[in-house]
Amino acid sequence: MATTAPDRDNTITSLRQRIDDLRAALKEHNYRYYTLDAPVITDAEYDRLLRQLETLEAELGEPVPSDSPTQTVGAPRSATFQPRTHGEPLLSLANAFSDEEVEAFVRRIVDLIGGHSGGDHSGNDHAADQALRFIIEPKIDGLAINLRYEQGKLAIAATRGDGRVGEDVTENVRTIADIPWRLHADGAEIPDVLEVRGEVYMSKAAFAQLNARQDAEGAAPFANPRNAAAGSLRQLDARITARRGLNFFAYGVGIGGREIAACQSDLLARLSDFGFAVQQTELAGSCAELLQHYRRLQQQRASMPYDIDGVVYKLDDFALQDRIGAVARSPRWAIAHKFPAEEVTTTVERIIWQVGRTGVITPVAEMQPVAVGGVTVSRATLHNCDELRRKQVYDGARVIVRRAGDVIPEVVRAIDVADHTRLPDAPDHCPACGASLFRIEGEVAIRCSGGLACPAQLTERLRHFVSRAGMDIEGMGDKLIARLVDEQRITDIADLYEFDYASLHDWPGMGAKKIANLQAAVARSRQRPLDRFLYALGIRHVGSATAAALADHFGALEPVMQADADSLIDIPDIGPEVAGSIVSFFSEAHNRDVIHRLLAAGVQPAARQTTTGAHPLSGKKIVLTGSFTAINRRSAQEKLRALGAKPTGSVSKNTDIVIAGEKAGSKLTKARELGIEVADEQQLLAWFNH
Repeated sequence: MATTAPDRDNTITSLRQRIDDLRAALKEHNYRYYTLDAPVITDAEYDRLLRQLETLEAELGEPVPSDSPTQTVGAPRSATFQPRTHGEPLLSLANAFSDEEVEAFVRRIVDLIGGHSGGDHSGNDHAADQALRFIIEPKIDGLAINLRYEQGKLAIAATRGDGRVGEDVTENVRTIADIPWRLHADGAEIPDVLEVRGEVYMSKAAFAQLNARQDAEGAAPFANPRNAAAGSLRQLDARITARRGLNFFAYGVGIGGREIAACQSDLLARLSDFGFAVQQTELAGSCAELLQHYRRLQQQRASMPYDIDGVVYKLDDFALQDRIGAVARSPRWAIAHKFPAEEVTTTVERIIWQVGRTGVITPVAEMQPVAVGGVTVSRATLHNCDELRRKQVYDGARVIVRRAGDVIPEVVRAIDVADHTRLPDAPDHCPACGASLFRIEGEVAIRCSGGLACPAQLTERLRHFVSRAGMDIEGMGDKLIARLVDEQRITDIADLYEFDYASLHDWPGMGAKKIANLQAAVARSRQRPLDRFLYALGIRHVGSATAAALADHFGALEPVMQADADSLIDIPDIGPEVAGSIVSFFSEAHNRDVIHRLLAAGVQPAARQTTTGAHPLSGKKIVLTGSFTAINRRSAQEKLRALGAKPTGSVSKNTDIVIAGEKAGSKLTKARELGIEVADEQQLLAWFNH
């Protein structure tokens, strides 16, 4: 059926309305990104909207107004800073998101030049022609700056603004060490006026330090290094900018630039000579080489000290750049090949509470699946209750999700601020075992008190229990534990002593000899000393030294289980926090039930036999440092405790002896400064044989 005139008119009206809506939305996002430094959508979402607008404008077929976001760069400057007009426009770059779009870019270059290569114009056969040499630069995730030098001295520094007029941030830029106040001429001629373009950015290390300070001062952390760099550069007080640790890479020129170099690769060398930091670049002559370098940088991205969000390909020769020219908002001779988005927008379907291996209860967002960083993500951690509330996340919230490198995905923030009544409350009981939850004063984490009986903590607790420093059950490795737990053959620690290991005969790798050795190791572990047993239980804050102190003080398991906080604090090196953790562990009925089952299964933790008074090390506080050849440190500490000595971890004026092995470091130095007795491994072995 043919389309009638009224139908066509309605279609065009609807199309124009969609275009108007998109233009208005993108202008608002430009203002938030470039002027307020507070974007509410991700870069990937913005790119999607801009491409949608380009498609609709082409579909409409009408002249595109000059103020459309598809024709403009950045956003109008704010009234906060003085306006500065760039000598030459500071354009943006067109984006490519696929190999095919890069191939199309290379073919367009060939066509615009006029087929100099003599190849088939496929983007793969013109590698040999020097006229088509490309330079490959990492695309820094920062903000563009135009630096105007007059007679070699920095006169004006301005933000991109709308590409023609930016904001004067000269005083703030002077605090950035990578930007010279005077160009290093070394006898070379410098244009009277030279514009140097580049990117101000914040390194990952500086970003972490800044957010740590923000947190300590009770201020909101920055969402990412780019926002932090933009906010830092646009401070009214340059002293604040100076404390933020900003950096700069030079990558281009404006007015005066053609006087100092004939191609981009030579230009970067000249800028480096002038005193600017420049990035490492590569040269390529074919599309295949461009894509090869893209994939290599994508792999290196996570390990780089600063964020990059793609790779920039530029035709190297300036004469060819000038010949090809530019469109309204970007040059034809360059393109940015963007990496898969590491920040995307999606919707939270529901928030669940997950029990970690150590009993910490963590809120987790289950979301509508979305591709981020090349991986489809449907779950992301919210870390803790305080973080959930700070990020304003709730069921149904639109959120930004980040996945940098290979890290676990996380929710950055909700896009819309929620009514506090919609934010979920923390649970009262463990969702895995039903035990009560507790929160230690001064910590943000809430924890399950179920301990030994909580199924969510079982795998990690089993690994700790059977470890060499614990019950030392040789042959009970991580893979075996994981399978026993996954198949619910073992449901708590006590099952280790009740399990029929002969039933594993048909498991791969579990032959008769291996099963017999495992059974023997389990049997031997029933007779471990009390301190090893206490350590193996995995009580929070109870390491091997504290376990030994408990065993020495109480002499048997039952008094430890019955001890109150006051009696525990009387023991040297046990403070209120450790005492509270011990009392909480043994007061939990689940934990006591498992311990009674262990005892019923024949586990008999015995107090260590110690030598008191007669041995020269009895009562001495001893620090072991460095590496030993004849004995490992754990065994040495156990022998010292058996002799009545008190191994400690740090050197102080109360230390009696420091035993220094090979490559002993700062502890040995401090011992000598304090005049503490120092002995070597041979002397230690002699004491053991005393």
